[in-house]
Amino acid sequence: MENLRRLILVVGAALLIPAAAAQGATKDMFAGTPPKGALTGVRGPVADNAFYPKRVTIHRGDRVSFQILGFHNIYLPKKGDAVPELFALDPSNPVSGVKDAAGADFWFNGQPSVGINPGVAAPTGGKSYDGSEAVGSGLPLSGPPKPLKVKFPKKGTYTVLCSLHPGMKGKIVVKGKKAHIPSKKQDRKRISKQTKAAVKLAKKLVAGQGVPSGLTVKAGNDKKGVATIAFFPGQKTVKVGQQVTFTMSNKSTESHNVAFAPEAYAKELAQQFIGPTGLDARTVYPSEPPPAPLVVGGTQHGNGFVNTGLLDDDKATPLPKSAVVSFSKPGTYQYYCIVHGAEMKGSITVTQ
Repeated sequence: MENLRRLILVVGAALLIPAAAAQGATKDMFAGTPPKGALTGVRGPVADNAFYPKRVTIHRGDRVSFQILGFHNIYLPKKGDAVPELFALDPSNPVSGVKDAAGADFWFNGQPSVGINPGVAAPTGGKSYDGSEAVGSGLPLSGPPKPLKVKFPKKGTYTVLCSLHPGMKGKIVVKGKKAHIPSKKQDRKRISKQTKAAVKLAKKLVAGQGVPSGLTVKAGNDKKGVATIAFFPGQKTVKVGQQVTFTMSNKSTESHNVAFAPEAYAKELAQQFIGPTGLDARTVYPSEPPPAPLVVGGTQHGNGFVNTGLLDDDKATPLPKSAVVSFSKPGTYQYYCIVHGAEMKGSITVTQ
């Protein structure tokens, strides 16, 4: 009887093998640098907005386990559809009742608010993707998210995106059952090579490679998905009346703004930047109605608040890439990127 029981167990286990194999293999793709989402050995605040590896090749019927490392999401768009924006102008819900530190209404009351697209912010689609319907992880709002495991039943090449960082994308190549594909070991080697290249680039960017001279400040010093969360240069001296251009890096995957304000007010704005219904208009819109100039040095809005509004280098949005600011009197003026928690900051010293 004992031998019969063992035979049944062995046969049962053998029968399970084809069933397990029929489910297909699973490969990993990371949104952010594995294993923890940060580039190690780089001094300075750097975001690596890239998928690792950039390309994953699997067999038809296999799965990809998307591991989200950092503030990213996973979005596989419906074939033929325009890539949806995470944030979009909502004319049906105009800004209202927003006042400055002096209690006066801001000019942008009555302008469209910027709402959150629920189709991107919330999980969408099923556990299988062939391009006929979108699949998304939603935003990582409550701690580290669980991996999003997606089956690819159809041959083809598919693009995976991060809605939070325009330009951040990877490729999933699905081949036939008997096609040769890279092994998981080969994938790990590609990840290692990609990481080393990103670290090398990040060190150069943090050190100021490509920092502009003259009357220009870069909001971030970014390249190939590696984004430095700092202003370059962080301190600059100019004369009264001179104009300073704040500009984004080419093909940056980030958005920034430049707000001259008391530190306490900047931190207050940072805490209120993203709410349950969308973005705070005080950060989204420039502090003065275009084309009015942005001039620092007075008591605008009760506390000297001057804001460029949001900047980016994404052609799909109406946001400008740069903004010009001038200064009306001598002094040292602190400025902040509210988008990045007012931790990203710099200063301008103005002389006669």
